[in-house]
Order: sequence, then structure tokens, then C-alpha cells
Amino acid sequence: MTTTRQPVLAGAWYPADPDRLRDRIDGYLAGAEPDRMPPGEPTVALVPHAGYEYSGPTAGKAYGLLRGRRYDAVFVLAPSHRAYLDRPALPGAEVFASPLGEVPIATDIVAALAATGHYVIDDRAHGPEHAVEIQLPFVQRALPDTPIVPILVPPLAASLRREVARALDPWRDARHLFVISTDLTHYGRDYGYVPFEQDVATRLEQLDTGALLKILAHDADGLRRYGEDTGITMCGLDAAALVLDVDDPPPHHAELLDYTRSADRTGDFRMSVSYAAVLICHEPVFTGLSADERGFLVELARRTVAATAGDERLPDPAATAAELGLELTGPLRERRGAFVTLKRDGHLRGCIGHIEGVESLVDTVVTNARSAARHDPRFDPVAPDELDRLEVEVSALTPLTTVPGPEAIELGRHGIVLARGEQRAVFLPQVATEQGWDLTTTLDHLALKAGLAPGAWREGCRFEVFEAEICED
Repeated sequence: MTTTRQPVLAGAWYPADPDRLRDRIDGYLAGAEPDRMPPGEPTVALVPHAGYEYSGPTAGKAYGLLRGRRYDAVFVLAPSHRAYLDRPALPGAEVFASPLGEVPIATDIVAALAATGHYVIDDRAHGPEHAVEIQLPFVQRALPDTPIVPILVPPLAASLRREVARALDPWRDARHLFVISTDLTHYGRDYGYVPFEQDVATRLEQLDTGALLKILAHDADGLRRYGEDTGITMCGLDAAALVLDVDDPPPHHAELLDYTRSADRTGDFRMSVSYAAVLICHEPVFTGLSADERGFLVELARRTVAATAGDERLPDPAATAAELGLELTGPLRERRGAFVTLKRDGHLRGCIGHIEGVESLVDTVVTNARSAARHDPRFDPVAPDELDRLEVEVSALTPLTTVPGPEAIELGRHGIVLARGEQRAVFLPQVATEQGWDLTTTLDHLALKAGLAPGAWREGCRFEVFEAEICED
């Protein structure tokens, strides 16, 4: 029987009525500002966990920018307000519930973490804890059907801290989101924290800013030292430090999306809690494909085309990889763009792809191989009697990079995206080489593909470039 952790805050900290709650969350998500999204793949979000009247708009600034993205799981790391812990606590429950329905737990990840011995299963701690529950409706509306990994993080001894952090390393990638559930300074006599009594509003902002700067810099050790030096009553400081504690953080971009305090709402700074929303995006680090991996991607695409032509079930990437003696690890699981190109007797027979990564590379290849075989509007669907004459090519792409103009484009190396207003077109790196075009001719043809006149690329157009690993028969 499935075990469920029931909500304890509904009707108090947020609406218990599903329709009211849904409308409330959607209103908060609508407050996000798309132009504040940092470049890269969002992998870390810091959000508050107070009652929605106080912190909901701030949390929505981050969740609204994540809405519609796809993750294998969302880790929610939070403090334990009501239970003493000597290790981070995972739930034994298989489902967490909210008025909006059930949120599945990624039980495989929970089991893997518990098996390290550095985490403990403790439903006693999770039962009354609000810092995870307050995030559930946001996750349900912004990232529906995504399983979560709730972790309550206590202050950790230095001897344990590194092992606990390293246990999270297998999931530190663009397929997983780490949500740090924390409020910042709790100020006032009721909180036992009154480090100053003059210029409270200004000095609170200064105190919170010191912690936020460490988070924006991805500086786990610096954040811990700041906590020790200032005594800041940031309840999720240890959770934040655990998320940020990596041996070699990849290049990242971070943005403070919002900062508010409860006293800004009440007007009474004798007691105040601070809230912030932060997103950290990591630049994807792509590993080159091996010869075996390139061959596998072509075989996966070919099997997908054959299955599509015969109206059969599409191949399972993991099963296909196992049959060929490979595992779906490393670059095959990276979220990246890819095109599948089909040729018959040397002539184009279909080409469909995604410029940017929306799913893992293997899933992208299956999706686009099927589309190239059946949904390229320039061609009829591929028929079974054509399969022996088809050449299959997979182009695995690097992320897009904006360039100032055509002079930065290297033919044969760069794929090109040209855009003006809503009009946009793309050529893969091999197009110009295969056609024998120079740069001017290439851009003229690209402009025509975008619905513009030849030469229109000379003024008012934006250019992005990418590279491709070509996998072919």
C-alpha cells in the first residue's frame, strides 16, 4: 500500500480549496520576469517558505521562470524546524499530498541516498515540517508530474558534511533541479536575534546581502563562514551550503530575482523575516561522443525510422544501448539539441531537429528520427521499401552562442541561426560545405529560408552559432 504524507498547512499558510490555491499559485507564477532568466540551464533555485501572503510572490519569481521545463526529479532541501537530526532526513512515504493532488517521491533516488549511510529515513521529522510542504503547490503548477526528493538538512559536523554533499553528485546535472527552501534573517526578540536596533531596515538588507552574495558566487564555504561570523538566522543555510558544495563547480550565472521582508508588508520592523528568490544556471559542459556512441545514435535513429515506416513500436534507447554493449551515461544523457537527416540515393529525404536541448540526447534522436521519417512537410512519409536505400545522419549540437555579426561565422564549423523579429531559420554546419557556398551565398539562402529577401541579413538581423558532432553510417 502506498504511504502518503498528508498536508498540515492547508487552510492556514495557504488555501485549502484547490481552485483558490491553483489561482493563487498561477498568479504568483505570472509575476516572473522572463528577461531576468540567467543564461544556461537552471539547476538551483533558492525560494522562501513562509505563508503565501508573505512569501508567495517572491517564490513565484523563481518558479515562474522554471514553468514548463522538464526534470527527472526535483530535490527539495530544507531545514528541520521541529525535529533534531544528526544526518539529513529522507521520507519513507512514497507520496506527498497537497490540495492540488499527489506529488510522487523519487523512491529510487531516496533508496540510493539512504544506502550511502549518510542519510536517514525519518518520517517523524517530515510529518510536521512546513519548509517542504510549502513548495509542493509551486512544483505541481510549474513542473507538473515531476517527482521530488525531500531532504531535511540539519547543521552538519565538518567530518560528515563532505560525504553528505558528495552523495548528491550523481544528480548534479541539467536533468535535476535543486530547490533550496529557506528564509533569510529572522529578526526580533521573539526570534532571539536583535544584533542591532537602529536603522533596522537598512542593516537587515546589508546582513541578508552578505549571505546572498555568497550564494550567487556558488561559495559554500564562504556561506558557512558568513553564518558563523554573523550568526545570521537563515534557517536553510546548511541546506544551501550542501547544494553549493561541489568540488569543481562548472561555469554558472546567477540572478537575484526578488528580495522582500515581512516588515515591508506590516510596516513593523520590530519583528521581520526576509525572503529571496535566486536562480543559478550552469553552462552545459558537453563531453565529446566516442566512436561507439556515435554509431549507437545512428543505429537508434535507423531503428526508429524503420519502426515508424512499419507502424511499429519505437525502440527503447536503454534496451538498444544494452544490446550494443553500451550504457546510457555521460553525453548520451545530456540535454542537447540534435538533428536527424535522411538521404536516399544522395538526395535529401527528410531532416528534422531541435536547436536547443529539451530532453536527453537519446530521446531527442528518437523524437526527431520519427519526425524526419513521417512529418517533414517537404516529403511524403518514408515507406518500408525505401529503408535499404536510406542514409541516416545524426547531428548532436552544442549550445547556441550569440555572435555580433557574420564576420564571426566560420563556414564548415558553425551552424547558423538567423533571426529578425519572428522570422528565423537555421542551417547545420555541413550545409554550406556540401553545397559549395561561400558565406554571402550561405546567408542569402538562409535569409530566403527565413522568409526574407536575399541580402536582408546585412541589416537588423541577429546571429547565433553552434557546432555539431556528425554521426553517420
